[in-house]
Amino acid sequence: MKYKKELSVLLIFLGFAWPVLDILDSSYTPTQVILTVIFAYLGMRLTYFVYFKKD
Repeated sequence: MKYKKELSVLLIFLGFAWPVLDILDSSYTPTQVILTVIFAYLGMRLTYFVYFKKD
């Protein structure tokens, strides 16, 4: 699997984010938590690519 490492990082990030978002506000649905984690992960990857991978 080509993206196995990235998938594992995303799942670990989700594992940390789920309890934190549950403590902050219990009105979040599981779908909202998953989407928040996915977009935060993509934002971090984009930021890393833009600032540190410039040629």
